Order: sequence, then C-alpha cells, then structure tokens
Amino acid sequence: MPDTKSGREKKGRNKRRQLENRLAERELTAEEEPPEPEDEEIDSEILDADETE
Repeated sequence: MPDTKSGREKKGRNKRRQLENRLAERELTAEEEPPEPEDEEIDSEILDADETE
C-alpha cells in the first residue's frame, strides 16, 4: 500500500499527542520543589579565602 500524505499527517499528530502526554506526565510526577543544595563551599567563598592568604 503506498504512503499517503494523510497517513503521514495522522502519524505525526499521534506522535505529537504521545509526546505531549509524556511531558505532561513527567511534569505531574516531578517533585514540587528542587532539592536543597548540599553544604558545600561556594566558589566565591573559595576565591575570598585565596585573596586573604
């Protein structure tokens, strides 16, 4: 059976719908707030320490 323009368009719409559904699901399952940063020295603190030495 030959490839038709309407078939390609329908397939494209289905792929787009699947992608949108997947992205929406990922957004719903994501944590509400990003995790808190670990207690690490910030680069600016390291630079300040180097300047005082």
